[in-house]
Amino acid sequence: MKKLLEVYSKGFFNTLKEEEIEVATITAQDILDNYSQDDLHDFFKNKTIKKEDKLNLALDLVGESSLKGLVNTLSQNNRFELIPGIFKHFTDYASKRQNKIPVKVTTNKEPNEEIKNHINAFVQAHIGPSTPIKYEVSKSLIGGIILKHKDNEIDLSIDNKLNGLREALTN
Repeated sequence: MKKLLEVYSKGFFNTLKEEEIEVATITAQDILDNYSQDDLHDFFKNKTIKKEDKLNLALDLVGESSLKGLVNTLSQNNRFELIPGIFKHFTDYASKRQNKIPVKVTTNKEPNEEIKNHINAFVQAHIGPSTPIKYEVSKSLIGGIILKHKDNEIDLSIDNKLNGLREALTN
């Protein structure tokens, strides 16, 4: 399945003009952010829903973006259930190809504007001024913050400090 997502994502990426890539990426990411991937997958996989209804919803989701071409291709191949997976794979693939891999910031609650400003300043100074930032809330985190970019991680979480203390006390 992953190979299929990769083939569609790469093929679609390669058909786009430079100025279309960012719009398509933003549109796909907006769809992923605003709709449940599981719900979309279930809708598009549902055999009781007409192909025409699936196509209409998919076209409504992508609006006037170049993603219409991808949706039409998926419609012709009767592969609607791949839409959420392809959008996710496409956004990741496009980010890597454009060297715009986001910094993933994990906290235990939504950070306020002051914290976001500090993170933005850090990312701009140490990684790059146009590096995107994605925030993720993990309720399992006791507190603190974790930043991940490519293969690098800065773990300033309380969980990490407690684990370090636990190891120091047991050794």
